[in-house]
Amino acid sequence: MGSNTSDRDYSGPQDFEVLLGFASASQITKFPGEASWHPGDIIWSLRGRVEAIEGLHFWGAREVEAAAWFDGPGDLWIEAHPTADSLIPDIIRWAEACAARDGPDLRVRLFASDRTRIEILGSLGYRRGGPDMVMMRQDLSRQAPNPQLPPGMQICDSVGIDPERRAECHRNAWDHLAHIGLAQARSTFSASDYQRLRASPGYDPALDLLIETSDGQLVANCICWSDEASRIGTFEPVGTHVDFRQQGLARALTLEGLRRLKAAGMSRARIGTAHFNAPAIATYLSSGFSITDHSFWWSKPRD
Repeated sequence: MGSNTSDRDYSGPQDFEVLLGFASASQITKFPGEASWHPGDIIWSLRGRVEAIEGLHFWGAREVEAAAWFDGPGDLWIEAHPTADSLIPDIIRWAEACAARDGPDLRVRLFASDRTRIEILGSLGYRRGGPDMVMMRQDLSRQAPNPQLPPGMQICDSVGIDPERRAECHRNAWDHLAHIGLAQARSTFSASDYQRLRASPGYDPALDLLIETSDGQLVANCICWSDEASRIGTFEPVGTHVDFRQQGLARALTLEGLRRLKAAGMSRARIGTAHFNAPAIATYLSSGFSITDHSFWWSKPRD
């Protein structure tokens, strides 16, 4: 590592804004490529738990130039400004040391468009493994079609919503994922999680969208996130109650979200989903998104 570059762990809430600022800057510097994190991804993932973030490390002199974050045991997401790709070998050495200490083999997530990083990891003995995410984007200069809902349903937002109802709506969507091969998946999203999320910077209840039936049941939800710096909006998460799927509700929420992101000043929207989530991919393509990138896991073969 160069003498003018330092590295450090995430050190507490004072670094949370640093992390969000780095994510915004990465959206700008990586465009038209895909950045690892949009600020909305981070806010949703942490849900207000910013006192300590395990496995998050920064590199840079005066400002953060690169970051690495263990998303799970041995699973590493990395980001660096294009001018700081020379830091990638140092990041990998740090991550290998962490993985060796904690046990699991290291896997590194890279986008197919990250050609320089792919070359660097290849030179370090890493090889591409299984697929991870499908990333999509669309230009918001065009007008999205008006959402179409079944009779008796309406789109509303989460301004003044009861936290218990909002949390239950999320769980009803994410407790039932057998249709994409995740039969055992269960959501732990609680009212207290939602209240912490509401208090997070960047959360806007007017961009937290719901579909309500005529009898007051909340049956679908999505959260849109705007980023003033990059003017790129994102969706995280999008889900529909198991009893109300295949009625176009996720598409309707996505279209309404696009309209609201445009009204909020965003010029582009992005969205991502697991490579095996065929229903979500079809929904987003039908909402005007185009596939722009894929991510894969890279690992070093055992001797």
